[in-house]
Amino acid sequence: MNTKIESYRLLQSIVAGAERVISSKQELNKINIFPVADGDTGSNLSSLMQSIIDSISTDNMSIKQLLNQISDAALIGARGNSGVIFAQYLNAVSENYQVGEENLERLIESFGKAVSSAYSALLEPKEGTILSVMRTWSETLVTNHKNGLSFENSLLHAKNKAYDAVIATQFQMVILKKNKLVDSGAKGFYYFIEGFTDFYCGIINNAKLIVTTTNNNEDIPQQHKILEKPVHRYCSEFIIKELKILEVELKNILSEKGDSLVLAGNQKKLKIHIHTNQPHKILTVLEKYGTITYQKIDDMALQYEISQNKKSSIAIVTDSVADFPKELILTEQIHVLPMNIAINDQYFLDKLTINSEVIQAKSTPDVKMNTSQPSIQTVDALFSFLEGKYDHVIVITVSSKLSGTYQLISQRIKAKDLSDKWIHLFDSKLNSVAQGLLVKQATQLVDKGLPFEKIVEEIKKISERIFIYVAVKDLTPMIRSGRVPKHLGKMAQKFSLHPIVSLDKEGRGKLIGASFSQRKSMTKIMKKITALSRHSKLEEIAITHVLSNDDVLWCEDFLSKKLGEHFYISDSSSAIAIAAGAGSVAIAGILKENI
Repeated sequence: MNTKIESYRLLQSIVAGAERVISSKQELNKINIFPVADGDTGSNLSSLMQSIIDSISTDNMSIKQLLNQISDAALIGARGNSGVIFAQYLNAVSENYQVGEENLERLIESFGKAVSSAYSALLEPKEGTILSVMRTWSETLVTNHKNGLSFENSLLHAKNKAYDAVIATQFQMVILKKNKLVDSGAKGFYYFIEGFTDFYCGIINNAKLIVTTTNNNEDIPQQHKILEKPVHRYCSEFIIKELKILEVELKNILSEKGDSLVLAGNQKKLKIHIHTNQPHKILTVLEKYGTITYQKIDDMALQYEISQNKKSSIAIVTDSVADFPKELILTEQIHVLPMNIAINDQYFLDKLTINSEVIQAKSTPDVKMNTSQPSIQTVDALFSFLEGKYDHVIVITVSSKLSGTYQLISQRIKAKDLSDKWIHLFDSKLNSVAQGLLVKQATQLVDKGLPFEKIVEEIKKISERIFIYVAVKDLTPMIRSGRVPKHLGKMAQKFSLHPIVSLDKEGRGKLIGASFSQRKSMTKIMKKITALSRHSKLEEIAITHVLSNDDVLWCEDFLSKKLGEHFYISDSSSAIAIAAGAGSVAIAGILKENI
């Protein structure tokens, strides 16, 4: 094999497959009804594919180097369930392709071996999804090549089998059969291998040429040895494409917003590194001058506090859906994994580069907003940081019934072979301020110096005593996201109903009441809270809200007079802002034991 020619051909075939997926984004979004009808599978897969296109270069490299580049890019760009599964598959292909004599046999074997890793990305793998088509294509490719077919003919036959597998998904899942649709993620994978196959076999030859990117990121600090208290809190990195302003002009603008500023690249693709206290303002500037394709934010202040005055040998980790006072991050040294927030084709990091105000400013009828779990790279980077620094780690996630975060972290723990004696993953079955209360309780247990196993045991008990009530002012976000069936939502809107939402024992959302005004919904919630307090059943409460200062002040005044107890109020996460909408108010509490 001529490695240089074949690796370039392989690269261009991958680009052709990625472009096929991107061009099919809207179609895939329209047919996305499983596991949630939130219409974002096409966008999530496009994010993955764009990350691959942006990250790989035409430099002379081996197939192993190419696969490693694709794997790294996939881990950065993966969004949503299908995106994470696809990224895990590509990562496994790279891992299974061993360094040595490079030939197609090794590559085909790697495709076959990677299927099991894709299945392991899910706690409960289901047939009739992207997994089924992935397995059919990989197994057919391996079998045909073993039977003596050329790689080209094996690809063509496997493509046809994959198409049949896509059609079959319509009959493998009840919800797909009922709606007469094939699985969106499955079809997305098919489009990738269709584009890949057609280019490799010469059926098409119009994959875009990739501009060679000069590897001039040496100036970007890769790791920070934080010996002094940082002047600015966040180490922020962004990649911006098709810059509409001269680099020197952008540098002058950004130099006023932080320090340690470094720009690497060119007008087509520029990487920015800056230390700042307000990364969301950096992003707001960059949005004006190009397309942002990558963001990474590290909390240097937290890293410094841990290096100089680590509170405990047990680390508490949660995701950004948990709402609690932000000062607790430093005082209690809580590690927070940011959720990804998508607004049309632009991604943001929850509570870092976006907040409720930004969401409200961007919210118009034609703007689509979604949330997805933290990136694989973010999870892996955090675990890498925690190893060697802590004896134990406790991860408390948003309810697994509301997000794929628990599933993703579980898979990464398994992939990295982390011991359950070192790390415990806990599905809170909660969200928002209820999840925040549980995280706060966990830090208090750590402060008491309790053993790791005892803390885990107590967290479970406490979680079962936590409740949450949410007064939703506007049902539109819930209808758009598919969290409320469209026909029911429209009916509620027609009668001007304001729902009260809670969570069941499994962590699923449930409707527990409704009123004809937001204030009446809140009054009903206040009566529930005061009744619990009157009977001495209440241990602690907390409030969060989405741009609803007047209502929160009313709640604070009401509860202060009735309860006379201290409670905290926090701004809601962007994820909750998208799900519940502006004006929403949530109150969570912990019931006393043995009531």
